[in-house]
Amino acid sequence: MGVRKKKIRTKRFFDKSPTYHAGSASANDEVLETMIPQVAFAGRTNAGKSSLLKALIPEMKIIKPSKKPGFTRKIYFYGVGNKLGRELVLSDLPGYGYGSTTDQGNVILEYIRTAANLKMVYILMDCRVLEMPSDKQVIELLDTYGIPWQIIGTKFDRVTSRDPAPVLDILMRFSKMSRKGAMGASELYYKDEIIVTSDKSMAGISELKWSIMRNCGLVSE
Repeated sequence: MGVRKKKIRTKRFFDKSPTYHAGSASANDEVLETMIPQVAFAGRTNAGKSSLLKALIPEMKIIKPSKKPGFTRKIYFYGVGNKLGRELVLSDLPGYGYGSTTDQGNVILEYIRTAANLKMVYILMDCRVLEMPSDKQVIELLDTYGIPWQIIGTKFDRVTSRDPAPVLDILMRFSKMSRKGAMGASELYYKDEIIVTSDKSMAGISELKWSIMRNCGLVSE
């Protein structure tokens, strides 16, 4: 399918489908139980998850995390669509890394272990601050549970270097990481496709929308 047709399909679904708050979950709650396909957004604190979600579903009031690291300890669920086979859930996970707490780690772990119909975890990485150990730990955790994941570079418009190659090289290296364990690397599912986004210029947003719809089974290549 051509690029133009993909943009039309994604725009039609995300712009015209109803959106709604589908609930939330903390460390002591059961995660959302649903047969609706869902994708999750994970990333370090201040990686740009809220801004990216706002770019994906601008009509939805996104619950902004606290400006203080460690204060946002819930997963927030946003539904898109209301027709059988034409709906999905976007799950906003708490930030990890600097300033995060045990509760945040527990709620992320519990979600990864038990989330129903989880199709993909998008790992958001701020293009200005790359190669952090916490990102690697999350990737290893996802591989342990056999959860599909994909790297999304955020805030690319704020990279000061005129040459984007070093940033893309690092993102690609992370994207090809796979934990070598009992499952065997060949049996693990990961993407080597890199989507670089900017919520300011909206670069990469259409590609991300298509990826979400494809992974949730709403479209095919």
